[in-house]
Amino acid sequence: MLGGLATATACKKDPPVVRLPDAPPAERTAQSFVQCVESRASQCVEAADQLVGWDSFYLLAWLAGGSPLAILEALPAELADHADPRRVQRRFVDEVERYSSTMRGAVCTANASQPIDPLIDQVGAVAGERLQRLGLWQANMLDIIAVLVEESHEGLGGGTLVRLDCERDPFRVYVATRERDGRYAVVGMTTLLPGSLTGATAGSATASVAGEPPAREVVDERLRSRALGLATASAPIPEGLVDRWMGFPVEEF
Repeated sequence: MLGGLATATACKKDPPVVRLPDAPPAERTAQSFVQCVESRASQCVEAADQLVGWDSFYLLAWLAGGSPLAILEALPAELADHADPRRVQRRFVDEVERYSSTMRGAVCTANASQPIDPLIDQVGAVAGERLQRLGLWQANMLDIIAVLVEESHEGLGGGTLVRLDCERDPFRVYVATRERDGRYAVVGMTTLLPGSLTGATAGSATASVAGEPPAREVVDERLRSRALGLATASAPIPEGLVDRWMGFPVEEF
């Protein structure tokens, strides 16, 4: 009997070697994070000082692309939340929770990545130009944007923004990663970025991190997304239908 067991053990094949995908570490980290969110939601979020840097970058992106009325109404409260690290982390947790069920089964795949430092400067410049063009530029707005840009570089400097394309809603996910003590960590996630954020990529010769504008059918489905809170909207809003200075946030129309 012992001889038979020894023979069977000797004939047992070695387990197959599992190779990691041939992709940059930042893209593999982003892919793993999304897969984690699909099963564990916000439990995948780690406490990190860099979350303040991502929150600064997200605020700049909002100033560069958000509705003027929403900026007028919400900017003071957003800056107050930004000053509290616990609220910053709570904001990231809420964003992950908001999309966790939507991303489950959406089949999201990392397709492009780009250093985030040039994007920080770019979105800061776009935000400043846009606020001036809209007449929202005040004496302290220059200081606010400068501080947000500085905080973004401090928290995200050397990091990477990864784009994941999905077969279903939310169709596109952006994940920010940064190397810390020899380990890549996720420090931010969003599904929306201003169209002005374009540039060269790492790991993809044709697609930019911002990507091409989505097709109209994708926009229609996105507007009805439960994650966006617009599932009860009667119809998508054609661009230009609602004046930008109407007395309600267009996002809630």
